[in-house]
Amino acid sequence: MARGYMGKILNVDLSKGTIEEEALDEQLCRDYVGGYGLGAKLLYERMPAGADPLGPDNILGLLTGPLTGTPAIIGSRFVAVGKSPNTGAWGDANCGGFFGPHMKFAGVDGMLFYGAAEKPVYLYLENGQAELRDASDLWGLNVSDLEDRLKERHGEEVEIASIGTAGEKMSLTACIMNDKERAAGRSGLGAVMGSKKLKAVVVKGDMDVPMADGEGIAQLRREYLRKRGGAYQSLHDYGTCDITSDSAQSGDSPVKNWGGSGLRDFPRERSDRLGGTANVALEGYKRYGCWHCPIACGGKVKQASGPFALEKNGGVGHKPEYETLCMFGTNLLNDDLASIVRINEICNNHGLDTISVGATVGYAIELYENGLLTREQLDGLEMSWGNAEAIVAMTKKIAEREGVGEIFADGIKVAWERLGGIGTEYAVHVGGEEVPAHDPRYTPGLASTYTLDATPARHTQGGELLGPINFPLEDRDKYDYSGAAENHWRLVQSMHVVNAAGLCMFGYLSYDFDSVPDQLSAVTGWDYSMDELLRTGMRIGTIRHAFNLREGHNPLTRNVPGRLVGEPPIEHGNVKGVTVDYRTLNREYLDRCGWDVHTTVPSEEALRELGMDDLVEEIKRWVVPAV
Repeated sequence: MARGYMGKILNVDLSKGTIEEEALDEQLCRDYVGGYGLGAKLLYERMPAGADPLGPDNILGLLTGPLTGTPAIIGSRFVAVGKSPNTGAWGDANCGGFFGPHMKFAGVDGMLFYGAAEKPVYLYLENGQAELRDASDLWGLNVSDLEDRLKERHGEEVEIASIGTAGEKMSLTACIMNDKERAAGRSGLGAVMGSKKLKAVVVKGDMDVPMADGEGIAQLRREYLRKRGGAYQSLHDYGTCDITSDSAQSGDSPVKNWGGSGLRDFPRERSDRLGGTANVALEGYKRYGCWHCPIACGGKVKQASGPFALEKNGGVGHKPEYETLCMFGTNLLNDDLASIVRINEICNNHGLDTISVGATVGYAIELYENGLLTREQLDGLEMSWGNAEAIVAMTKKIAEREGVGEIFADGIKVAWERLGGIGTEYAVHVGGEEVPAHDPRYTPGLASTYTLDATPARHTQGGELLGPINFPLEDRDKYDYSGAAENHWRLVQSMHVVNAAGLCMFGYLSYDFDSVPDQLSAVTGWDYSMDELLRTGMRIGTIRHAFNLREGHNPLTRNVPGRLVGEPPIEHGNVKGVTVDYRTLNREYLDRCGWDVHTTVPSEEALRELGMDDLVEEIKRWVVPAV
């Protein structure tokens, strides 16, 4: 087996209560790296087309990459994969912290969960030995109390991935949590975990990750750490919150549910209350990082008193990240930082994606402000812009599926359907996934990323927003829509490899890009040139896309909210007058990939170029609508 891999995954049949070890195929790892590359290939082969995302035929995977748990910068990530109940298509979610490395130290590269248990269970894995245990006494606990209980039972050294009560109740905004406050947040995979009655996965171990050149990767780490740049200093000093205020003013972050602008609706004196300086000035602030991370962008704060006092861990909680600050702050015209710290605790403890919930609250506010829902229909809450008390109350109702929260607990698309299709222009989502806090009118390439990736509305999937150091790109005007495909293609494929390898995106943004192929080569022993790396990324993107095509899912049929692309253009702020020609961006990108510009089906030539000959006959059976 190649180095960097523990060499096996666990196949866990929850319906039968059985666990089987499976040796990893070396060529499969060479072709798909790990993470969601490996996951997409396995689930494409093993999951029946048309599987109910919340039924037993869905397969939930937790997978690492070859650089997870190694000295690579920053090898702390794992991914959750499965069919998304939000989109009815491919789903994955990426997370850092300590769980991913420790899953490998416990002896496996990943786990696939089939079927559904009759009663709540959790999986316990210690140094290669796995068993399912009864979780009936844990069902109903939220994340913080659950982790405390499991560490009392198994020791402080265990690491835990779990769901809170939102996942148990199969809320489509639910995510999978670890380290109490780290979230594999997108695609609604917490609901999938809840549908399987899998409460948690607990790992413990001290096994070494084999490496082809251990001294070589250690030396590479030392060399590249000295060359830091890009986003490093901002992330190290403040974390992701550092860009919050500037993003509100530039047009990067959503303001007033994507319908406003910072310059007019949320001026600098308000957005600064949510920025980096304000966050690190919070009581008890203490910076911390994921496993072996040199950046350490996270932070703990204390908020033990006041109207938004934290209820867990002695009033200590996690400093809000950029996405949380924007979706519950700039997006809602809410400049009360204390309220967002409290909201962050509610979402983390119940296991909710802050992007999806914040966006959904924005939809609720628009409905109230435009007279489409009354205060009485909203359980007496005055859901007006910037009403921090009401925003916190609505978040808690969503978390607990209580009262009107039942309507909004499954995100914008489902809420819109339950309410009879009211306020369509305010329902900002792409294909059932709420949009993160980066605006295509400011970064046009995101329009393609949001609409074409196998998981829509994802800012972590590559494109203009995410540029590493010393990555060869053509210098061009971002608003020149024709001719952007090559840059976009290179950035997307490189990001697929980063995600599949178990690397953190922030390392990608803070260190020379050559560190990616160099570190992969040192750990695995395989030679990764730039061309091979990009070809591998294309293969990974293609298998994720193939999963969706087999479901009859053409990304060009996804809804594209007018507010995201300037149809009509906004009349104020830094992106006033901008209408993104996303159709040209999409068409040229599809052509660059060798995919049909109407059906998005890959050509036979494109598949054979990637060594994916096994899909050539498959494409003849895909029935995909053309646009």
